[in-house]
Amino acid sequence: MLDFHPLRLEDLPRLRPFFGYSRSRICDTTPGTVFIWRDIYKTEWAVFDGSLYFKVDYPGLGPTFTLPLGGGRLEHYRQIAAYCCRRNMPIAFYPVPKDELDQLQEFFPASTAVGERNNFDYLYRAEDLKYFRGKKLSGQRNHVNKFLKTYGSWTFRPIEPEDIPAVKSFLDSYAARWDKGAATFQEDIAKTHEVLDNYQTYDLLGGVLLVDGRIAGFSLGEIIGDTLFTHIEKADRDYEGCYQMLVAQFAQQFAQEGTVAFINREDDTGDMGLRTSKLSYHPVALLEKYTVTVDEPCDYCQA
Repeated sequence: MLDFHPLRLEDLPRLRPFFGYSRSRICDTTPGTVFIWRDIYKTEWAVFDGSLYFKVDYPGLGPTFTLPLGGGRLEHYRQIAAYCCRRNMPIAFYPVPKDELDQLQEFFPASTAVGERNNFDYLYRAEDLKYFRGKKLSGQRNHVNKFLKTYGSWTFRPIEPEDIPAVKSFLDSYAARWDKGAATFQEDIAKTHEVLDNYQTYDLLGGVLLVDGRIAGFSLGEIIGDTLFTHIEKADRDYEGCYQMLVAQFAQQFAQEGTVAFINREDDTGDMGLRTSKLSYHPVALLEKYTVTVDEPCDYCQA
């Protein structure tokens, strides 16, 4: 029987091994995404019979279930159906990757699936983002070349513990300058501080870009399977080409050849400026995500 508990940072070491069971390249099945957004989405967790279940309260959707990590799908579906049946509540799954949609709807034939373009993840070839080779990426390459010509004294290196205070100070300056007033922006800044304050616990990959010894930007991410996920990326736009430089250097530093084939730069949340930017890097795929709803969970408890 599923017994859910509020997700807390101290749960991360215990739950981290389950993320190795992820069957998808979507960002929602990474420790970074789950824990960074756990509070705003009121995430709860349960472990049952060797599988990790998450229940998440997404705005506009209410309580939803992610696809569990570990074990077998049919038993997962039965456990979630039984949980919802006991509480007289409908089942909602989100996000459901496209390659898991058919199996889910085969088990729940009386279900409805809806895809939302704003939530699709952008997936890139790692080699494309490392060097911006070829005609289609010439615009990004030109930005990098402009950066190199303009700022002769620059470095990019992994974040070390002694860098944390300076990175946090840069983050505060960034937040003050670009504050959008949105709850998600404030949560993003707060949780970035949390990541930096608990750098060993989160165990993310971090890189910092410096110009003349001053921080011009930093990135935080992690590798799951063959994919490098970029969770956090902040840069000072006064340095022309700094974002393109940050993207390329982060990929070169952490997307090891032969191990990491893809980079996931997450969704665009429907922000048209962000969408234009992410499309300009020419993704190889948009990873579709669906919300699947089931009205009669009690019909499937013993399926």
